[in-house]
Amino acid sequence: MFERNVFSWTVMIVGSTENGFFLEGFEFFCEMMNHGILADEFAYSSIIQTCIGLDCVELGRMVHAQIVIRGYVSHTFVSTSLLNMYAKLGMIEDSYKVFETITKHNQVTWNAMISGFTWNGLHLEAFDHFLRMKKGSNAPNMYTVISVSKAVGNLGDTRKEKEVQNYVSEFGLESNFLVGTALIDMFSKCESLSDARSVFDLRFTRCGVNTPWNAMISGYTQCGFSQEALELFVEMCRNDIKSDVYTYCSVFNAITALKLLRFGKEVHGMVLKSGLNMKFVSVSNAIADTYAKCGLLEDVRKVFDRMEERDIVSWTTLMIAYSQCSEWEDALAIFSQMREEGFILNQFTLSSVLVACTGLGLLEYGHQVHSLLCKTGLDTDNCIESALIDMYAKCGSITEAHKVFKKVSNLDTITWTAVISGYAQHGLVEDALQLFRRMEHFGIKTNAVTLLCVLFACSHGGMVEEGLNYFQQMEDSYGLVPEMEHYACVVDLLGRVGRLDDAMEFIERMPIEPNVMVWQTLLGACRVHGNIELGEITAQKILSIMPDNSATYVLLSNTYIEKGSYEDGLSLRDVMKEQGVKKEPGQSWISVKGRIHKFYAGDQQHPQKEAIYAKLEKLKVKIKSMGYALDLSSVL
Repeated sequence: MFERNVFSWTVMIVGSTENGFFLEGFEFFCEMMNHGILADEFAYSSIIQTCIGLDCVELGRMVHAQIVIRGYVSHTFVSTSLLNMYAKLGMIEDSYKVFETITKHNQVTWNAMISGFTWNGLHLEAFDHFLRMKKGSNAPNMYTVISVSKAVGNLGDTRKEKEVQNYVSEFGLESNFLVGTALIDMFSKCESLSDARSVFDLRFTRCGVNTPWNAMISGYTQCGFSQEALELFVEMCRNDIKSDVYTYCSVFNAITALKLLRFGKEVHGMVLKSGLNMKFVSVSNAIADTYAKCGLLEDVRKVFDRMEERDIVSWTTLMIAYSQCSEWEDALAIFSQMREEGFILNQFTLSSVLVACTGLGLLEYGHQVHSLLCKTGLDTDNCIESALIDMYAKCGSITEAHKVFKKVSNLDTITWTAVISGYAQHGLVEDALQLFRRMEHFGIKTNAVTLLCVLFACSHGGMVEEGLNYFQQMEDSYGLVPEMEHYACVVDLLGRVGRLDDAMEFIERMPIEPNVMVWQTLLGACRVHGNIELGEITAQKILSIMPDNSATYVLLSNTYIEKGSYEDGLSLRDVMKEQGVKKEPGQSWISVKGRIHKFYAGDQQHPQKEAIYAKLEKLKVKIKSMGYALDLSSVL
C-alpha cells in the first residue's frame, strides 16, 4: 500500500485484536503514531480494546491521557470504550469516573456501566443504575436486561427479579431468546424454578435454539433438581435441539449428583460422536469429574490420557480421583508431574495434596506443602486452612494444627469442625468439647459433621450421657437428621462402656435400616467385652448383608479365642478359608528421603527385605529379654 491513512491502520489494529494478536495490534498503533498519523475516535476505540486483550491497565491509562490531550474525551463513543476498559480490567472506580464525565449518555453508555458493575460483582449498583436508566430518557433495551438479570440472579433477590420481569413484559422483550435465556437464568439463581419453567414453556420449547434449554437444564442442576434436568435433556434430544459444551457440562453435573453411571456412559458416547471432547477441555473435565465422584478410577484415567489438551482442572480432577480411592501415593506422583509441566497451582489442587499427605501421614511433606502455600499466598484461603488443620492433626501434630487455627481470620463451620475433630482424635476430649461450646458461643452454625466429631469425642472420653444428650439435640435443637455415621457413633459410645444390650436396643429402634458399619461397631464392642452370644447374632446380620466380609470372621473368631473357645475360633477360620474369604493384608509405610516404602504382613517384595527381617529378629530378641510376651490371639 503506497499511502496508508488512519483508516487502513485502524483496520490492521482491529484485525489483530479480533484474532487475539493483541501485542501486534498495539505495535501497529505505535507504528502509526511514529509515522505521524494521528488517531481518530475509531482508532482510539480500537486500541482500547487491544489494552483489554493485553490485560494492561497501564497502557490503557497512557491511551486515556492521549485521548484527553487531543480532546476526544468529549466523544461519547470513545468515553464509552474507556469506561468499558476500566471495568473489564477491574478498575470500576475509574470506570465510574469516566461515566460521570460523559455529558450526553445514551443506551450504550448506560449498558456499558451496568455491565461493568455486574462484571465486577457490584450487583446492587448494577440494579440501581437500571432503575436510574428507566427514569431517564434512555429506555433500557435487551442488552440492559441481560446485564441486570445476571446481577439480580447473583443477588438472589426475588423482589428485584419481579421488577425486571415486569419491565420485560411491559416492553414486549420476552420473545427474544437472549432475553428469555437471561430471565430463565435469573429466576433459577433466585430459586424461582416455577417462574423459570413458565418463561421456558411459554416461549422457547420449540424455538430450535439451545441457549434457553441450556439455561433451564443448568437451573435445575444448580437447584438440586437433577432428575428434572436429565428429563429436560432427553426432551431436548427428542426435539433435535443440538447440544453444546454448556449442555453437556450441566448434564454431567446432574448425572454425578444422581450417580447414574449407565446414563453417564451413554452421554459420554454422544460427546465422543460430536467431537466436543476434542474441542473443549471443559467437557472432558466434566466427564472425568463424573467418573471420579462415582469411584471409577480407571475411567477417569482413560479420559485424562485421551485429552489432547489439559488444564489445571484436568490435573486436579485426576489427583482428587486418586485421593478419593485412597491411592494417595499416586496422587502425590501426579502432583509432582503437574508441577514439572509448569502448571500454576490453585487452592483446590493444593487442598487435594494435603488430603493425600493426611492419608499417608506424611507430616514432613505436609510441612513442605504448607511452605509452598505461604509462598503463593494461598495459605489464608478458608478451604486450605481447614485442610491444613486436618492434615496436622491427623499426622500427629495437634500443636501445629492449633497454630493454624489461631491464625484463621474468618472462622467458619468447616474450620471449627476440623479443629474439634483433631482434638477428639488425639483423645483431648475436654478440649474438643470446650472448642465446640466456643463455636456455639460465637454463633457459628453447627452441621452434621461437627456433631459427628462431638459424638466421637464423647465416645472416646466415655462421656455416655453427654453423648446421648448431643444426639437427642440433633433434631430437637439443631434441626439436623441423624445419618448412619451418627447412629454408628452412638453404638460405639454405648459399646465402649459395656452397655451392649442398650446398644442393641438402640439399633433396633433406628428409623433407618442399619448398615454393615453399625453392626461392625457393635461386633467390635462384643469382642472387647467378650459377649459371644450377641457377637454371633451381630455377625449373622453382617454376613447376611455382605457374605464376603473378612473382618466379621476375624472379629468373631478372635472373640471365641479370647474367651477360651479355641475350637470354635479355629473352626470359624476354617469356614472362612473354605468359602474363599480372604483377609486383606495389613500394611504400613514410611517416607525416607521423599520416597514412600510400603510394608505388608509377610512381605517378601521389598528390595531390602533381608536387612529388614534381620533387624526385626534382633528387635524380637531384645523385647523378649525385657519380659515382653507376644499377643498372637488376633493373628489370622
